[in-house]
Amino acid sequence: MEYKIIEKITPGGSDRIFYRCLVRDKNTYILVWDKDLQGFLKLQKHLNDRGIAVPNVFWSDESSSLLLLEDLGKNSLYDLVSNKRGKIKLYKMVINELVKLQIDGYNDAPIKKNYDLEHIKWEQTYFRRHFLRQFCDLKPKTLKKLDSEFEKLARDVNRKIRPWKNFLMHRDFQSQNIYIKDDQVKIIDFQSAQIGPLTYDLASLLRDPYVRVTPGEEKKLIAHYLKILKAHRIRIKKSEFNILYQLTGIQRNMQALGAYANLSLNKEKEQFRQFIPRGLQLLQGILKRSDYTKLYACVTDPEVCEKCHF
Repeated sequence: MEYKIIEKITPGGSDRIFYRCLVRDKNTYILVWDKDLQGFLKLQKHLNDRGIAVPNVFWSDESSSLLLLEDLGKNSLYDLVSNKRGKIKLYKMVINELVKLQIDGYNDAPIKKNYDLEHIKWEQTYFRRHFLRQFCDLKPKTLKKLDSEFEKLARDVNRKIRPWKNFLMHRDFQSQNIYIKDDQVKIIDFQSAQIGPLTYDLASLLRDPYVRVTPGEEKKLIAHYLKILKAHRIRIKKSEFNILYQLTGIQRNMQALGAYANLSLNKEKEQFRQFIPRGLQLLQGILKRSDYTKLYACVTDPEVCEKCHF
């Protein structure tokens, strides 16, 4: 296959390598190097066959770990919302596609990983190691005092998600992984998907440090999400939903802060440091309304806030 590379694309937090290139038919495509090419292709085919809007694959070569993907352009949700173009309308479109991904993408998904107690604890350890210990420089003795509360949070999350965990979970469903092309939502970076709870991806979308969603907008979009679930004959009590959304929101915000710290300190991706203040603000807000008082005291400690430039 003959192609000409136009530009290298910054891959965010991914270890994959991306180029925009021109192929002989004069159209542009995205050339990707992916060490787990086979896993990506299986999941892409599964989602595409079920009408879920993911990029089309035009060519792949497993021997070189390369594939050629549809070029979605440069209109990510992040870029569009930053330009304040029809925010609520865009988010409703995205939520419609999210529900389709969660429900239609679940049956027979080629995924073995589940969002279980082990993974919940992994997220907490990731947050403690990279954000609290490495980025904020909290001492092991200080972190040890949080052990019982982290354990309680892990048990609470695992128990509450049990009736609502049989859905496809993207696991990084945020504004930079969602594109709008020809007025259609397109979802990328789905290769780390798991089987998990409904609310984790919604919390990733609405409690996204990249984009400021106001409390009023969040409330309106949650109502839309519940309406779409109901249309798919999935009913959940508002009180139960709120608890589930809060718990998975805490987990997601901790995971994101751990990732920003790890990427900026250990992966030479300094651009992620700028999102730490907003990420911490979101975690503080959701913990303030929770029973996890030691965790809330930790993330509002002046020493932590100072390290995050508050």
